[in-house]
Amino acid sequence: MTVSHRAADAPATPLEPLQSVKVARMACCCKLSDLLPLVQQLHEAARASAAARQRSEAA
Repeated sequence: MTVSHRAADAPATPLEPLQSVKVARMACCCKLSDLLPLVQQLHEAARASAAARQRSEAA
């Protein structure tokens, strides 16, 4: 599974290749609602990483 973040105004195809974060695949029989906190945590981490990358590129 690959986690990536794209801003609302960003093009669907990036101008330069983005480095994605690879995470382990999980096999389970839990409800999707049980996975929501994990998905939110991964999304926040990806968003923070993208924001930090944008700040460093702007400097």
